[in-house]
This record gives sequence, structure tokens and C-alpha cells, in this order.
Amino acid sequence: MPRFRTMAVAAMAVSALLLTSGAAYAGDHDVHRGTHFGSGGFGGRSEISSMSWGSFKGDLSDLSTTDTVFDGAKATAFMMGINGESTFRLHIRGLDKSAKGKRYPAHLHEGPCVASDGAEAGGHYNTQKEAGLPSPWLVNEDTEVHLDFTVNSAGSARITMTAPFVPKPGERSIVIHSDQPPVPPATSPARWACLPLEIKQFASTE
Repeated sequence: MPRFRTMAVAAMAVSALLLTSGAAYAGDHDVHRGTHFGSGGFGGRSEISSMSWGSFKGDLSDLSTTDTVFDGAKATAFMMGINGESTFRLHIRGLDKSAKGKRYPAHLHEGPCVASDGAEAGGHYNTQKEAGLPSPWLVNEDTEVHLDFTVNSAGSARITMTAPFVPKPGERSIVIHSDQPPVPPATSPARWACLPLEIKQFASTE
């Protein structure tokens, strides 16, 4: 019971933080929301008495040997999942002035963030893939976490996204891709930077 009460207090505190931050930065950041498909979306049912979370604050890891847009940039990321739904917030600052007004794709990936080795992050975290469904898997904001952002005049960006599922615990990463068209076409753009996001789960002992 004490552990469950602690979870509940933490969830309320984090919810207040997310709401307050969202109100403070209204109009200065992107907001995405997937469609809710029941309790847990495509990823399966989540127990009401469990909470998942992950956070990061620090330097972005450079994955590109040719681009300098994200060199020296810093990021703050937070994720909270409860009752089959997850909210993600990403704040990036210190971007090169050449990035002003540009939009960059960013996604939750299934593997860890390893500097200079973007392949270690694996593919996009996809709930249909995690559920063992046969490919091709649907790729949208109902099955994946998309955190695409646009850089403002100050060289920073904020994005909030709510997904209709809770990712499984593990060493995940948020990968930022190039804003240039992929080569060859129909493939994922080059991976330019990443940050680690270890997702942990706390469950009720009841």
C-alpha cells in the first residue's frame, strides 16, 4: 500500500508539472496527440495500478560526422505512462543558427543511444512490432512516438506528444533525424543526434 500511495503522489506531481509546463509554453512548442484505442492501444492492456516513467537532462550525443547543427546542443526529456497512455515532453536548446525555422523528425527508438553509432538505437519503437504482429507494421502516432519539432529563432524547440500506449520498460532512445529527404527514397532520414531515455515501470504490490 505505501508503494502504491507513493506512485499515486508521484503521478499527480508529474501530471501537474506537465500541465504547468504546457501552459507556460503554449504557442512556443508543438503538441501531438495520437488516437486512443482502449487501454493500451496497439501495445496491449496496461494495468491501472502501474506507472512507467523516464527522464533525461544533458548533452545530445552526436551521430553525424558531417553535420554540426546539433553539436553542443542540450536536451531535456521526460515521459510518464499511466492507465494505458503516455505523455512525452522534449526540449532542445543550443542549436546552430542555421537550424532556425527547420523541422526535424524525432522518434522513440527501441534501443539505446550510443554516440557515433546510430545503428545501436535499432528501429522505431512500434507497438505492433513489440506485440509480435507480422510486418508490415503501421507507422503513425497510434503505434509509435513521433516527436518532430521546429526550431525557433532562439535556437531551441519544445514538443509534447501523448501516445495511446505505454512503451515497455528498457533502455530506449530518442533519435533526431536529418531534415533532408532520405537517400534512397522511402527510407528513414539520416540519424544526426540522440539522447538516452531509460523507461522504468513501477507496479502496485497489491
